[in-house]
Amino acid sequence: MLKAIRFELRLALRHLHFGGGQTLLTVSAVAVGVSIVIFITGLIFGLQQKLTALLIETLPHITLQVKAVQPMPLAHLPGAAAGASSSRIEQQDPPQKHIDNWPQVADIVRRLADVRLVAPAVKMQGFASRGGHVVGVSVVGVDPALQDAVAPVSKHLIAGHYLTLRSEEVVIAVHLAEKLQVATGDRLRLTSSTGTVDTVTIVGISGANSSSDVYVTLRTAQRLFGLETAVNTILVKLVDVFAADRVADHLTTLLPYEATSWSREFPNIRTSLRVQSAVAYIISGCSLLASAFAMASVLVVSVLQKSPQIGILKSMGARRQQILRIFIFEGLGMAIVGSVLGVLLGTSMTFLLSLIRQPVAQVGQGPEPLLPVIVLPGYIALAVLAAIASTVLAAILPARHAARLNPVEVIR
Repeated sequence: MLKAIRFELRLALRHLHFGGGQTLLTVSAVAVGVSIVIFITGLIFGLQQKLTALLIETLPHITLQVKAVQPMPLAHLPGAAAGASSSRIEQQDPPQKHIDNWPQVADIVRRLADVRLVAPAVKMQGFASRGGHVVGVSVVGVDPALQDAVAPVSKHLIAGHYLTLRSEEVVIAVHLAEKLQVATGDRLRLTSSTGTVDTVTIVGISGANSSSDVYVTLRTAQRLFGLETAVNTILVKLVDVFAADRVADHLTTLLPYEATSWSREFPNIRTSLRVQSAVAYIISGCSLLASAFAMASVLVVSVLQKSPQIGILKSMGARRQQILRIFIFEGLGMAIVGSVLGVLLGTSMTFLLSLIRQPVAQVGQGPEPLLPVIVLPGYIALAVLAAIASTVLAAILPARHAARLNPVEVIR
């Protein structure tokens, strides 16, 4: 096989070698096109990944709670007398506010294929006080390791610790610490909505934006609100955040509790993420297409300039298929060399830009990349394939046209 195409290979290499600046220009066009696609896709999807993490990281994907009792008008009750009636609709508290059998419920939820993490929790309102300062807070009681996987706390710490939290300790937000004028090591009084008071020691201060959350162990929250061993919330994290609606509907049919997905609780966030995904794919596709046309246009001009050489080859007895193979090999060689250079240039540019850090915007966080770029192997492979395909096609089409012409007319 190699012997059959030896003539075409040698002639293609000779054309590339003596092409000089023209060959260099074509290879550069391919390299720049590939590097631009790699950089733009890395920037777009990196930005999308960062926004998704910011929006979804602090939210449980599904929240299980006791169903609220929906009031029913008198006229809708079974056996109600016919005729006009007046009803005043008032929301009722559920007869059972807590999930007593949460270990069994958590086990059922854990068995679902899409579930990644289940965290029983107590989330209720209370008060934090120090001296004469009293502030309303949301008490969050959960296993520290599980809570850190549901909504990270330890990554935002600016002082103290969280993962080794004990029953008489608490972690509060920096804004709450400023309001109460406290620091780590100080004592704090927590008062539940039922009037129970517990004194705890501040062992950590978080720089997270939420200023109303105070974190205690699950046992402390159960004792503070008189729940014994019960919880009032089960937090669920999924493998795929966009499967929350489907999994929540499934849980509603399996369990006598209300399953609320993050996408239904915050529909604007879901819409924003979908728009970002659509925009990312559209811009990446347009960049890929524009780069392919730019590379093809450079190569078309290059091949058309070689029409006299094609006429000379035909006058020497070269067949049309041989001429086509010559230009296919030329285009393939320039595409491969240009793609390799483009991959090196694009990934290097992406990596160097990821090293540029922006000033710290939030207390407790380290400096973040100014441009959240990422390297996507799938899009790199797609950019290389598009570059090779467009370059080879751009070499074939004008070569086929020139090969059909009369050699005398072409040379003239």
